[in-house]
Amino acid sequence: MLHPFRLIRRIILAIVLLIVIAVVVVFYSLDRIIRSTVQSQASSSLNLTTTLDSASLSLFGGKLDLKQLDIGSPKGFSAPHMLELGDTNVAVNYSQLRGEPIHVASLTLDKPKLVIEQSNGTLNFKKAMDDMPPGDTTPKDQSKPIKLIIDELKVNDAQVVIRPGLPGMSNEITVPVASISLKNVGTGDGSQNGAAIKDVAMQVITALAGSASGSGSIPNELKGLLNANLGQVISKFGADAQQRIAAAIPGDVGKALSQAVKDPQTLLKDPSKALQGLLGGNNGGASTQPADVKDKAVNALEGLLGGNKQKK
Repeated sequence: MLHPFRLIRRIILAIVLLIVIAVVVVFYSLDRIIRSTVQSQASSSLNLTTTLDSASLSLFGGKLDLKQLDIGSPKGFSAPHMLELGDTNVAVNYSQLRGEPIHVASLTLDKPKLVIEQSNGTLNFKKAMDDMPPGDTTPKDQSKPIKLIIDELKVNDAQVVIRPGLPGMSNEITVPVASISLKNVGTGDGSQNGAAIKDVAMQVITALAGSASGSGSIPNELKGLLNANLGQVISKFGADAQQRIAAAIPGDVGKALSQAVKDPQTLLKDPSKALQGLLGGNNGGASTQPADVKDKAVNALEGLLGGNKQKK
């Protein structure tokens, strides 16, 4: 017969073991729920098939890890994924995951890959922006659309792969993007309502495409097309998002965009001068790019103002 003390100790150990097992089961179930929710919400918001390999929420560390989040290409494009996010680290507590909007201290994307390709004269990231549903789309599971406020969104060691078939290209080009940072995503225009998943994803995609367009490995003809599509996409964001994207893009492209969104009247009066960085600079006042390429870039960037040229 067991001594009462030993019996009590065994009962306590059994209870502790049951609690541990219950916690593990709950958290494994929670990881599956998060994975399913991210896939459903992202696919509905972007109108693009989005898959997530796994999700793991830290029990005590306030950290959510997402593995292999892939955003599919729009219809008509050959790449299976337009954007591949290898590892995504989110600094967020469990309690914040239930907030509306969800407040994230930091979101870090490690080694993402953006593929840029053309179909029927349109680049894939512009087609994706054009095909996105207006407003907040209710996911197929009928849950409420997720909105996010992200204090800092960091992108580390990205690659932009530009496929053949674009102007001036016969071989695939891979452009490394060391790092970019987007601040206060979802808080623009004095709002605290948060940003939809599609807005967050497209800000990242646009910033990556803009960063790649300033690379010296990009042919001038392709730079003109990239900048034209960038201007058309950026024009669909609000003023705060435009400034955020421009600030994240390094080099002359970012400077030209920052100036364009900061002082639109200068862009209207002298677009060639205002967009000098986008047009490849000048040598003694003459641009090195063809006139039709310059016109595309200038006309598209005027879209930053929210419309066409002023009527005479």
